[in-house]
Amino acid sequence: MPKFHVIVARARAFHVTLVILVATSLAHAALTTAETRFVPKPHPRAVELSEEDAALARTAWAYFEKNRLQNGLVSSAAAFPATTMWDAASQLAGMTAAHELGILERPAFDDWMARVLSTLAAIPLYRNELPNKAYNAEALYPTGYGQVTTRKEIGFSALDLGRIASWLTIVGDRYPRHREACRAVFARWKLERLARDGRLMGTDVRGVTEAYEQEGRLGYEQYAAYGLAKIGIVAKEASSFAHLRYVAVEDIYVPVDGRDTYDSEAHNYVTSEPYVLDGLENGFAALSSNLAGRVLLAQIRRGRRTGVPTAWSEDNLDASPWFVYNSVYVDGKAWTTLDASGHEAESKRGSSLKAAIGWHVLFRNTDTERVYKAMRWIGDPKAGAFAGFYEEGDRPNRALTLNTNGIVLEALLYARVGTPLTTWARSPAR
Repeated sequence: MPKFHVIVARARAFHVTLVILVATSLAHAALTTAETRFVPKPHPRAVELSEEDAALARTAWAYFEKNRLQNGLVSSAAAFPATTMWDAASQLAGMTAAHELGILERPAFDDWMARVLSTLAAIPLYRNELPNKAYNAEALYPTGYGQVTTRKEIGFSALDLGRIASWLTIVGDRYPRHREACRAVFARWKLERLARDGRLMGTDVRGVTEAYEQEGRLGYEQYAAYGLAKIGIVAKEASSFAHLRYVAVEDIYVPVDGRDTYDSEAHNYVTSEPYVLDGLENGFAALSSNLAGRVLLAQIRRGRRTGVPTAWSEDNLDASPWFVYNSVYVDGKAWTTLDASGHEAESKRGSSLKAAIGWHVLFRNTDTERVYKAMRWIGDPKAGAFAGFYEEGDRPNRALTLNTNGIVLEALLYARVGTPLTTWARSPAR
């Protein structure tokens, strides 16, 4: 070929390459703009787990094996034999996911599940009415939060019971041989105590006096009401959005509850957890995907603005004050961290692994992928996945809990089946 033609051909090839690079760059820029400008939409689809995902599943399952008690329950925190009904639900979720992901063989799964359900059906109830808020998971007597040595009835939580009602339904639907055992867990409950005038109700014992009060704020309230409806509790007010308001956070209107500490002692936390759980389990049937997308987008924008991966939720800590609500918004403030007593704990702010993986498997965009991949290494393969990381010092939050590891496994199961878990549970089991 003459030299001139070679030059022309090379010029044309260079031009084509340049056009492709420019087009790719523009497409990426457009995608990036779209992902931060518009409320993201969920992208449910079944995917094969990567080796990194499978390794995370095995790490999460290590927590279950290491903290399993003889009665079948798993401790809510490593080497601390306590549990709540919220944590028991996370145990059912983790066990189901481990079996379906091929980690826990069917005979072992069935034996363990039968033991867990039998234990939950026999635990002593608060005033012989409903499960206490906390238990010594080994001795099976009611306790206060953070306690395992003193027997104490402190009331019941409709939010916790809504979550376990949802998972008892999922397990019963997926595995008919366990259906009656699932129903036996709540057969003794005085369900009428959980709702009044369409609202969810909980109790708190102050001295010897029981306070019987409305429980829940936007997000947690609707999620719990949806779960309780599966066992016959009708709470129309709790399921509604009568108190929905919007506030601007990172220039996006984020859903908040109009009730806050000015109206009562309850905080109107806006965290990832109820939105993520509703997406994984119910396909955003209790809360809309638009509301969830707004909560996610605010975190995406903060992450891009600060350069700090942002997946905020409630979390246990590996140091005092031991538990915080990392809130997109709460009580009139954006990006605020409160401890369980409602005091600010800004030095303990950070992101949550369970929130990061939950958002990613639900929405699957470049930002959720970046945050998840930055966090999925946080853990000990022999002990479990850690809760997340602290922004101050950019160091791991090494808290090891049942809730984190159960939700991690639940999210990976959702990724594998590509459909809300309540829907999947009603499909024929293998």
